[in-house]
Amino acid sequence: MGSKRAMLGNGLGEILERMVGRHKRFIDLFAGSASVAWHVAERYRIETWAFDLQRYSAVLAGSVIQRDSAADPIELWNDWLRRATSRFDTFGVLVPSDIDASFVKEARSWSSQFDKSTLVNAYAGHYYSPVQAAWIQALRDTIPTSSPNREICLAALVVAASKCAASPGHTAQPFQPTDTALKYLQISWHRDLCADVQAALDQITPIHAQVVGEAHVGDANQIASQLMHGDLVFIDPPYSAVQYSRFYHVLEAIAAGVTSPVFGVGRYPPLNERPSSQYSQKTTSLPAIKELLVSLAQREVSAIITFPDHECSNGIDASMIKCAASKLFRVKTQSVTSVFSTLGGPASKRHGPRLARLSADEMILCLEPK
Repeated sequence: MGSKRAMLGNGLGEILERMVGRHKRFIDLFAGSASVAWHVAERYRIETWAFDLQRYSAVLAGSVIQRDSAADPIELWNDWLRRATSRFDTFGVLVPSDIDASFVKEARSWSSQFDKSTLVNAYAGHYYSPVQAAWIQALRDTIPTSSPNREICLAALVVAASKCAASPGHTAQPFQPTDTALKYLQISWHRDLCADVQAALDQITPIHAQVVGEAHVGDANQIASQLMHGDLVFIDPPYSAVQYSRFYHVLEAIAAGVTSPVFGVGRYPPLNERPSSQYSQKTTSLPAIKELLVSLAQREVSAIITFPDHECSNGIDASMIKCAASKLFRVKTQSVTSVFSTLGGPASKRHGPRLARLSADEMILCLEPK
């Protein structure tokens, strides 16, 4: 994903400041890490709605935009930890004297004794150490049952799991115990999962919406057909030709609490259970954005679109979006420098061999009904 959190301090925040006050609702159609939805809900008296194809994104968004008061992180954590500790103790967790290739093999054998629908079976010995995976399972199994504590705690667990995952940036594939990668696996496996959950609670609990909104799993193009005049829509569509669900499937499973039997080095769930976006296919990406723009124009909503200002692996660039939008809206543009992940995309003519993260210009398009 592009670094929208960074863009909020680099032009996007100023644009939101100018536009939000003139609208009745703020709609984030591709919420991702939810940084933009959080930003708007916290700062402005406007009802904020967030949507994404992936459940973990709705969890992150909902933890803030669906409540209008702060929560107590210490009380939340103490009650949650008490329940989770009893669950954790049932796993009989392997604790290594040293994390080496032999222990990784032992950890994977240990995890295989658990039911194939569990997070421990799927990820212990791969993305997480046995201790980390057991804590993730225990905390997930003992999440508070009532709102908003449930949403806050689940979001904190997703955030912590993302930080601890033994993988290069995203959860596409875990580090393996090879001579070159073992040190990175060791660093990740030594992280204190519970400390990261506490840190995430400290981050999330004081943040809340001024006006309670909603967060849902949903397809952007379908949601667009239900919007109303007076809505301000934020659009940060996928730019990779590889499905985002390939990179966030572990967080998705944690958000759901269970997983189907996984396969392959990446510990993937079955392909038909991973959400698929037409924006991440070269043949359908441009028609999809054009269809979205038509729906928004028909409903006379305003929109803000962000997209890299170069051809991306899904075949789109910002100029194509601007061209399509200009036929339907009054369009103003602004370019900013951003850092974005290649998400496993192939080499490009502009950037050459693929790197994990690249600096590039990103275009912000402000769309107003004609």
